[in-house]
Amino acid sequence: MRKSRIGITMQFVWVIILNFGYLGVDGALNHATPLLHSELRFLYALAASGIIYYILRTTKVRNDHINYSTITKIWGVLLIIAFLVLFFVKQHVMLNVYEIFKSYTIVADTLMALSIGFFEEFLSRGLLLSTFMQIFKNATLKYTFAACSSAICFGLFHFINLASGQPLIPTIQQVIYAFVIGVMFASVRIVTNSMIWPVLLHTLFDWQMGISYITNRDYTTPWLSFFTSWGALLIVTIVFLISLDHSANRSQPIKKLKMPNQI
Repeated sequence: MRKSRIGITMQFVWVIILNFGYLGVDGALNHATPLLHSELRFLYALAASGIIYYILRTTKVRNDHINYSTITKIWGVLLIIAFLVLFFVKQHVMLNVYEIFKSYTIVADTLMALSIGFFEEFLSRGLLLSTFMQIFKNATLKYTFAACSSAICFGLFHFINLASGQPLIPTIQQVIYAFVIGVMFASVRIVTNSMIWPVLLHTLFDWQMGISYITNRDYTTPWLSFFTSWGALLIVTIVFLISLDHSANRSQPIKKLKMPNQI
């Protein structure tokens, strides 16, 4: 990965600046129409994504090719199955798509989902993941550590929803599953070595009827089923990332030692 234009400390500073800017735009447009709100949020998301791309110089997270082992491929297939379960069963994606096409706010809802997909992915799986990759670049499990660290930050960001009146328990559950989703999306960026798929998947995940005017989550899932489903997804993703790290380490070219000149 190419060296970013600024140091690690300033990258964290920009994460804070862009995040507060996003929240500021959201707060300032709180009483605007759903269409105007979503349009301006989408424009800010594109601008922030451009700034992050300028800082990082690239959307790639790695330069080296990874020769995936058989066990890594197996866990990769399990991860794909987990994605399908998450999107098509738990999130009821097909039902959401059907409902959104019947909605009078389809344009606003689509722009809002795109704004979330672009901003949150470029901030968390873009800038944050790349920053933690620099921090853990010499670690044996650098991809695993970087993915989990960026996902922790992504999850904690959702505590801001308490300020808008969202109840505590739904917010705690949102923080937890946002962490799990963050790890999964980080694995997607690492494998595809691109921001395209994380942005598209995140947009699809949030593309729901009413998202342009309903912002708070006021329902909870029973804790047993919550931890069973999200815990299983997390375990599959973590095991895949650890296996991916081992495959990446084995794929590294062996550096030849330079022997001192003999006299």
